[in-house]
Amino acid sequence: MSTEKQNEILQAVWSVIAREGLAAVSVRSVAAAAGVSPGRVQHYFPTKQDLVRSSVSAMLAGAARTTPEALGDPGEPVTLWALLTHAISPAASRRPGTSIYFSYVAASVTDPWIAEALTEVRRGVQTEVGQCLRAQGVTIEDIDGAALDLTLMAEGATQAVFVGWCTSEEALARIRHALARLGVIIS
Repeated sequence: MSTEKQNEILQAVWSVIAREGLAAVSVRSVAAAAGVSPGRVQHYFPTKQDLVRSSVSAMLAGAARTTPEALGDPGEPVTLWALLTHAISPAASRRPGTSIYFSYVAASVTDPWIAEALTEVRRGVQTEVGQCLRAQGVTIEDIDGAALDLTLMAEGATQAVFVGWCTSEEALARIRHALARLGVIIS
């Protein structure tokens, strides 16, 4: 299989979602956006479900690659900061990507596969946040609960920035404040 052609098709899926929403994704609409025949799309992705699910997987994998700081040493505050804040500034500045993510969140209501994929990623972030808190010497009784709180806060902050409820600066300041209450200072 041609990974390059598959990537072009997945980019076209995201283009369709960003312009017209997830409901507009079809073999034909994606083929038109990619500049290929519907048969070419179906060669790689036989159904709309295959297109959408593959695009979810690709987006989640891409998010991990675009934030290498989040893969750093759990003992370093920059790693924890990247885990919690990687999506906040893009929610304000790169709105199409964030809108695609939230389209997947909405689709997870009716597609258990998407729900599980998104849940797995969020649980992974939560686990890594907990590891960072431990490695950075946070000594509260319920570190796992604090990791969940911070992960929920970051997800909510991303949504709040995206819809314009607060600025990315305000959201980042609140997360910085929450970390400081735990004794983690982000410079």
